[in-house]
Amino acid sequence: MNASSSTSVYCFTRSLCALALLVAGTGPVPAQSVLGIHDEASGTTRVFTPSDASFSASGDRHAIDVEAVAPGAGWYLRFEAPEGQELAPGRYDHAGCRHPLRMGRSPGMEITDNNPACSFGLGMDTLWGWFVIRQIAYDSAGNLASLEALFTQRKGSPTAPALGGLIRYEARPLSLALHSDPGFVLGAISQVNHGDTSIFTMEGTVTDGIDYTASVRKDTWRILIAPPTGRPLRVGRYVTQAFAGTARAGLHVSRGIGPPTRCPDPSGRLDIQELRTTPAGTIEGLRATFEYRCGGTRPALRGSIRYLE
Repeated sequence: MNASSSTSVYCFTRSLCALALLVAGTGPVPAQSVLGIHDEASGTTRVFTPSDASFSASGDRHAIDVEAVAPGAGWYLRFEAPEGQELAPGRYDHAGCRHPLRMGRSPGMEITDNNPACSFGLGMDTLWGWFVIRQIAYDSAGNLASLEALFTQRKGSPTAPALGGLIRYEARPLSLALHSDPGFVLGAISQVNHGDTSIFTMEGTVTDGIDYTASVRKDTWRILIAPPTGRPLRVGRYVTQAFAGTARAGLHVSRGIGPPTRCPDPSGRLDIQELRTTPAGTIEGLRATFEYRCGGTRPALRGSIRYLE
């Protein structure tokens, strides 16, 4: 099992990249269920949400089933861990048919709309695929509670048209995306990090600000956000500087482990789109975008934070 933080690894076609963006959405993000499917054979893309489909899921740490049923359409998804392993965030390559046709130590899967992907009549594995678990959680009894996963399935041969997509079941988006202009002082950066490869932490209050960290593949980021002096942090747009002032929020971005990365005279913009807090003001969830420049009009780093698990 291995994984990559690069979106291009998962979007083997332009259509699937567009599908991932479509499913991501732009509105408020409660815990949600959504299924996006793209079929290369027919060139069709469909997206199901609770407004037009009912979702259900079951399973444990070894195998899970998800169903999305809409008028005139029904999809069944199964994901199985390799023999002797448990399902956890990460990428599962060389997936084949579900048990009992799963062979060797390969993970198992099946994505079907009442058209089975595996043929028991042939008595052999006839499926080629992979899946990536971005997030997965279990209840106290070890049963599935939430899931976010990407998948690709080819039926009959490894070069057959692909059926791919994204399933999110009772899960909120969790990611950090960063892209820099050429010449940005902290280096050339183009990353999209999710829970399959990264560990995200966040703490803070609306009065003290936010301390957000992301330990990603071969990199580490820390982002500090402070509200304007004398005001609580809230949803809205802010002009930023190194340290908060009466009219500006504080924003500091550092990269790597050790002494803080030097960024002379930082300035920029911060757009907080969603902020979830406890009644006492402790911050539990954040959705925000920012632009960060090291000195005046110099090249910028642009980022998007989703911490809503």
